[in-house]
Amino acid sequence: MAMAASPGEAALKTAIQGLKQFFVAAGQDGHLAGSVGSTAVGSRPAKRQKVDSQEPQPDAAPDAEAQYRQWLGRQYAAFVGQMLALTTGSPLPSAAGGEAAAAAAAAAGSEAGVRKALLQRTAGVQVVAAAALMECVRSELGPGGFSGRLYGRLLSGVLTGPGVRPEVFALLFNKYLALADVRFYTLATVRAVAVKYSSGAAVPRAGGAMEGEDQQEAADVEALAAVAAEVAAGAGSNGAAAGSAGPGPESVLPLPDLTRNLLDVLGHCEAQLPADPTAWNTWCGAAEFNLVAAAADRNESARLRRKRKEQEQKEAGGQAAAQAAAGLRKVVWANAKTQKRFYSDAWLALLALPLPSDVLRKALVRLPGSVIPHMLGPQLLADFLTHCLNRGGLTGMLALNGLFLLVTRHGLEYPQFFARLYQLLVPEAFASRNRAQFFRLADLFLSSSLVPAYTVAAFVKRFARLALAAPPPGAMVAIAFIHNLVRRHPALAVMLHNPQAAAAAEGRGGAGDKRQAGGKQAAAGVDVYDEAEPDPARSRAVESSLWEVEALRNHYCPQDLTDRTKTAEVNLEDLLGAAGRDAPGGAAGSYNALIRGELARKLRHVPTAFYGLGQAPTCLFGIGVADDFAGVAMTSGVTSC
Repeated sequence: MAMAASPGEAALKTAIQGLKQFFVAAGQDGHLAGSVGSTAVGSRPAKRQKVDSQEPQPDAAPDAEAQYRQWLGRQYAAFVGQMLALTTGSPLPSAAGGEAAAAAAAAAGSEAGVRKALLQRTAGVQVVAAAALMECVRSELGPGGFSGRLYGRLLSGVLTGPGVRPEVFALLFNKYLALADVRFYTLATVRAVAVKYSSGAAVPRAGGAMEGEDQQEAADVEALAAVAAEVAAGAGSNGAAAGSAGPGPESVLPLPDLTRNLLDVLGHCEAQLPADPTAWNTWCGAAEFNLVAAAADRNESARLRRKRKEQEQKEAGGQAAAQAAAGLRKVVWANAKTQKRFYSDAWLALLALPLPSDVLRKALVRLPGSVIPHMLGPQLLADFLTHCLNRGGLTGMLALNGLFLLVTRHGLEYPQFFARLYQLLVPEAFASRNRAQFFRLADLFLSSSLVPAYTVAAFVKRFARLALAAPPPGAMVAIAFIHNLVRRHPALAVMLHNPQAAAAAEGRGGAGDKRQAGGKQAAAGVDVYDEAEPDPARSRAVESSLWEVEALRNHYCPQDLTDRTKTAEVNLEDLLGAAGRDAPGGAAGSYNALIRGELARKLRHVPTAFYGLGQAPTCLFGIGVADDFAGVAMTSGVTSC
């Protein structure tokens, strides 16, 4: 049950709502449009001119109007600063200086100041302040306008502020991020903040240099990026100053927490907008009422620009329609291609940061389904995925999944794909917490029947060797892989029983056959498969046989490992569990299922031992033990009873 708000909190919310309505009405009347550029961004207001009352002032009315606008701009800038501080949980800015500022700083350490600070950091106050700022975003520039600078300051503070409550993020995710204009400026701000914290590293971009028309709107976007970077830098400087002033909440958000915030925001942005911009929903309402037109993408080539203009003239249907379309204000967020480019740039900037392991895995999970299909130039992710692949384990397998998508659908050339997958199959994979997802991806990569037979043979032998040392649940998964791969590639059926492979290898006698120590050729009965070879094509697996499967018949759990008499492929989901989790009672490939199956099995013959009178054994090894262990030197202390 939600707790009731305190009287002080209720009064603060009422004051915020009243001031919001006043400034929203002033913005819709056009009174804030002229003062936003100078006061809202943080510049100092113009000095007041001293007027002599003795002289006649014919322009008194215009001067009074100008003074009112200046005063309104200053009050609006103060209101925005207060709301930003309330939303991010930062100390409230003081408009007065000198003794007043010193008195405010002294009062902040008192008991009343502490209660006031706690009141300002409540979830209800932060949500109301954020909602008031969002109303100012769409009314600051007049009807149909969207203040990207103000929204950039708001989102930058929310991303970098350590005192922001989760309810503020929930408000952004549930109400605003699905809107086209909010999505565009969110992506621009995320990239600006990520670049600021990237330690000077070069961040790739999906677009090139600016080219062509409509550079004014692009300049506004760059100004938004600069404002976001200033806010991010200001958080660090304020935090350093606060740390030296005395005890208090940390003002600098650690980089791992910042990357988590950036990933959450990008994860809640729509991956792709509808193809028709008229179907978009916007916060400023410009698209719904046909008040704006899409500006040309700044990376558009001259040929595409001419083609676009010809298409626009053809669709205009006359000079009157063209003049009507020319009267619309052009904005970059209404261009679908620009939206896609900003989505790509935001993800590339995030992935350029040093991500912690949990954020890295979440990002790698999102890339194949939600990011790569909707990016411009997804091949730019190849270096990042290759770097993650070198980490091995589940992180390497998730990175390999992204590379698999780039190779199969986006024309990336990566000839070492199966060699890297082959190197990821190690005994530690069976003990990993995420082994279910690991082996699902391995089955996906090996599902094609177009993979060369010699490459698949190396994977079959690798799984067979892993099954010898793996625990029973892991050995069952390995046997299932062997069964499925042999069924998909009938040419590998010779590996099931190939007693002449070693003798044939001995008889060929070539330089390429010398795989044993000392350069000697493989003798009869010696497996020619080279397990230490990292390249599956050079492991000579196709010349070997699956003697490991026969050895598994002597396993202490043979009834579960060798029961593969089906002609259909084995469903790995029965062994791994549904959706990465064990099924109720345990998946078929778990210790729980093995124990339940063993306890439920009915035994026809109970193993018993009968000894005659005086024939019961009195020691572990009897006198005739040497006959049972031919070729083993037994000491007298072992053989004697």
